[in-house]
Amino acid sequence: MISRPSRAVSVGVLTCALVLTGCSKGSQGSPTGAASSPSSVWATTPGASASTTTAAGDEVQGRSGAFAVVPPEGWVEATDQAKGVANVDLVLLSSKKTDSFANNLVVISTDGDRSLLEDELAKGKEQMGAAGRTVSDAPDKTVAGVPAMGFTTTYEQQGLKVLARSYAVQRAGKVYLLTLSSSQSDSSHAMAELDELLSTWTWT
Repeated sequence: MISRPSRAVSVGVLTCALVLTGCSKGSQGSPTGAASSPSSVWATTPGASASTTTAAGDEVQGRSGAFAVVPPEGWVEATDQAKGVANVDLVLLSSKKTDSFANNLVVISTDGDRSLLEDELAKGKEQMGAAGRTVSDAPDKTVAGVPAMGFTTTYEQQGLKVLARSYAVQRAGKVYLLTLSSSQSDSSHAMAELDELLSTWTWT
């Protein structure tokens, strides 16, 4: 059974994962950290640049050491830019932009079981809807043989139309929260890149 402290942590972590989808036209070069609304816990700015150079085909391991992936071509690791986000495991950022938005994937991990995963996904949908975002179910996916459940959120922020796909997967006592964010106009391409990335995902 999950203890109350662990549950409290997981609630906060999932909230971060679901809202790590903004794009600010303001400051250049680093993510913002404002937490004044559900949409701005962490945001990728149009001018953000990755702190790690990743060559094409290079495998990247999450900080937890529990998984590794090969980013799509043109994507680089940018985990160090997610300062202030609890339990961040991996951040990948595309070097290409569409509508001034760099597609990005954020993976956050925390202790939890499947019942907690389902409960917090439901709460996440409710919170996003209450924030005025359009929320819909997303097709289930598989992460290296483990089923993942998720939903899609669309909204407009600072004139940019954003689409976020949030997935949660549970394995070996841990819940992994994956949030893929892109401009709405590049959503199909972003999903193709996510599928490419997931095809390389290995549990370690």
